[in-house]
Amino acid sequence: MVSFEDRVKAMAVMAGGQSGDPASKHFKDQIEIYAEGRLRPIYFYPDELKGHIERRYQPG
Repeated sequence: MVSFEDRVKAMAVMAGGQSGDPASKHFKDQIEIYAEGRLRPIYFYPDELKGHIERRYQPG
């Protein structure tokens, strides 16, 4: 779900196993919210990302 207001706001949910790696801590971290039909926020802006990222991609 996406809302295009002054700032983009979005919510999502992914089925379990999306990482494809059963050893990943993210392999089943959303199964419960998926089963309950709940959504999680998607972060677009640096102020929203703070405290929610594990690493940054830096090409090159």
